[in-house]
Amino acid sequence: MIQSVRLAGYRSLRDLRLRLGAVTLLQGENGVGKTNVYRGLRLISALARGTFAEAVAGEGGMRSLLWTGNEEHARLTTFDAAVVGETFEFSMQCGLMPSTPGDPTAFKLDPDIKREELKAFRRVLAKRSAAMVKMADAKGVLRALDESVGASESMLTLVRDLQNYPQVLQARQSLERWRFYHSMRTDAEAPARRPVRGYWSPVLAEDASNLPAVIQTIEETGQGHVLHDAIEKAFPGSRLHVHAGEWFHLQWSAHSLPRPLAGHELSDGTLQFICLAAMLCSPKPPPLLVLNEPETSLNEAVYPALADLVAHAARHSQIIIVSHSRGLCDAIAAECQIKTQELTMRHGETRLRGQEHSRTCIVLDDEEDE
Repeated sequence: MIQSVRLAGYRSLRDLRLRLGAVTLLQGENGVGKTNVYRGLRLISALARGTFAEAVAGEGGMRSLLWTGNEEHARLTTFDAAVVGETFEFSMQCGLMPSTPGDPTAFKLDPDIKREELKAFRRVLAKRSAAMVKMADAKGVLRALDESVGASESMLTLVRDLQNYPQVLQARQSLERWRFYHSMRTDAEAPARRPVRGYWSPVLAEDASNLPAVIQTIEETGQGHVLHDAIEKAFPGSRLHVHAGEWFHLQWSAHSLPRPLAGHELSDGTLQFICLAAMLCSPKPPPLLVLNEPETSLNEAVYPALADLVAHAARHSQIIIVSHSRGLCDAIAAECQIKTQELTMRHGETRLRGQEHSRTCIVLDDEEDE
């Protein structure tokens, strides 16, 4: 389980520290920087996946994602991130690619990773300074690796040897298995509405393009009752089927309908709920699941059913939900017996409600404020 995460120098997050529970709710109005928390967490996972430079490029390059400063705080030139888990601690710092005379690189928008460190029970397992990477051998002695690492590549991507570096590999696999979902399409041309060739699918794709196959996989792994109970609670008298031939099709039945509806006929809200149910009932749950604005297109009447699904998924995964819906957060908070943390904006900086004037970093924790 991840105990805390720190994001500093990233867009509106000057220095944000999240103390996580089994379920963490972050709620706030539009424009307070909630999505920056989602994106910052995703960048951490991209480090372990080996797609960090691509992820940064997708946000406009390194310069566009740095904290720009305000009247109270100076501009920051680095993005710092840290993860503290039960079995490991990982931290990194990256900044702008240095501009030196005669430098031949054309990749000026890439991040330059300046340092990384991985610890287990306060013992350093791996350390990176600029291009030099050291890893602890079986006796705990840090030795430089022969293999070089690129400026925008994490040292974690070098680890493929389970025998010599089991703890480093386990930490990398934990981070890269984080799962993210944001703004799944429910329009008429949404991938989730289309039939799909049948293949075993324990994980919903980020665009939900394999939704029918995921629903069938859930059925065949014994989790179908959880999904159908949630659908019955959200839409009484309705049931979801998958017509399974070479192509899998969604079929939605309700007492008031003379025939089942196909995927392309479903309402946006119904399709959104089905997608959320599929990700929360995954037969292959991730260590951390992050949902950004899952309430999109949903009617408030289905919030209790969605809260039940979150509580069920939290038995196997940590969950972070970023939302602007007070109603959804209240429903989940009541079901999971937790508190909602409210975010706000002050002078361009994302803050915790009640700590707008604090000069230090934000800690989301009921018992401790820094």
